[in-house]
Amino acid sequence: MKRFFLKYWWLFLILPFVFTVALIHLFSNVPSVLDTIIFWLFFLSLLGLITSWILLLANEKWWQSIVVFISLIPLAFLLFILSFAAMAGPDGFGQKHPIPEGLNYNLPLQIDYYSKKSDEVVEIDSLDTSTYLQVYGELGWYNYDFYYGALPSGEIFLRCFEATENIPLSESGFIFKNPEISEDSRVQIDSVRFFSKLVDKQTFRIFEGDYEDYYAARIEVWFKDKKTRMERKLLEKIYRVEGSMR
Repeated sequence: MKRFFLKYWWLFLILPFVFTVALIHLFSNVPSVLDTIIFWLFFLSLLGLITSWILLLANEKWWQSIVVFISLIPLAFLLFILSFAAMAGPDGFGQKHPIPEGLNYNLPLQIDYYSKKSDEVVEIDSLDTSTYLQVYGELGWYNYDFYYGALPSGEIFLRCFEATENIPLSESGFIFKNPEISEDSRVQIDSVRFFSKLVDKQTFRIFEGDYEDYYAARIEVWFKDKKTRMERKLLEKIYRVEGSMR
């Protein structure tokens, strides 16, 4: 292995730049599993470059070690920029997924985050399933209430999908892992025998998209039975949402 790093040190000069170009290209598209794979290949090739530099120094290959060191500076800077952009940069998700004309959707209720109360009155009707799920908030930061009938002990949680192409939302981050919506929204419940409020203002976050760049999201409410560990979908509802710009 040592002989490989000493002989093919120049190979590690090429790979990080190739992966950097690929990453920049992917930033112009909808995030996918491919961008994460390319990032880790970039990271591993950068690690190989550092290893080669250390071995070249240890074996007194001075000019090669100087070349590698000089190349490490812009690559480290690019890694920082890409990491920052992945966390804070707008992704234009809503523009790429406009709400189809004629699609029926709900608007999140506005909430005072200091009091966690909404000025809007919501009438809950046990005979009308459309009232069971109530989402509050804006700018990618949301809370939800959920009402339902008899259930055994278990967990209530959300899954979220872009409504037109069924793209999973808020599953993971690009470079730094964001909290997944299924975990962020999870609430433990005891066994209930009648229609009641099971979730009260539980927070969750939608990362995809930018402020005021609206698109339609299908928010699904799921239940996981404590005893059997089986999961089942209880309800779904389409909302107009915006992302928190990652």
